[in-house]
Amino acid sequence: MARPQPRSGGGGGEQVPVQGKEAAPAHQGPIKYGDAFEVKGDLAGQPIAPRDAAAMRAAEEEVPGVRVRGGGFSVGGFMEQAAQYNQALGAVQPGQASDTEFVAGFTQDAVPGGRIVTEFVGGQAVGQYAVAEAPAEQAKAAAGSEGAADGRGGVAPAGRRN
Repeated sequence: MARPQPRSGGGGGEQVPVQGKEAAPAHQGPIKYGDAFEVKGDLAGQPIAPRDAAAMRAAEEEVPGVRVRGGGFSVGGFMEQAAQYNQALGAVQPGQASDTEFVAGFTQDAVPGGRIVTEFVGGQAVGQYAVAEAPAEQAKAAAGSEGAADGRGGVAPAGRRN
């Protein structure tokens, strides 16, 4: 029985056949912010860098009541994997940050029964999820976030590459 062979299309990338589906273009080159998130401007064209990923992971770990390690989707976890891939390609170096001003952070908005957490990269929203809380936890969370005038729960600057 003949096996399907990869084929080239007019889109420039190699085509990879998937059983039962039309061939999809293979990803070549570094994973950029614009490939992974709906971001615009200079950030969209930058490869995801290790220092940026570490800053996002640090910001995520500041979200009260949410464990991001060991399960579920995490923007920081995804960015870490993308940065490792980019490093393996030689597109970024260990400890490198993106060329554009990069800030990872999140906001928390109280809603009945919990809160909505929105994660930001370079000032642009890249993820949002709900956190359900018991009534006692809601009172504690509300008391802890009253001091933040801008609503930011945490911000971790990644720095700039020289």
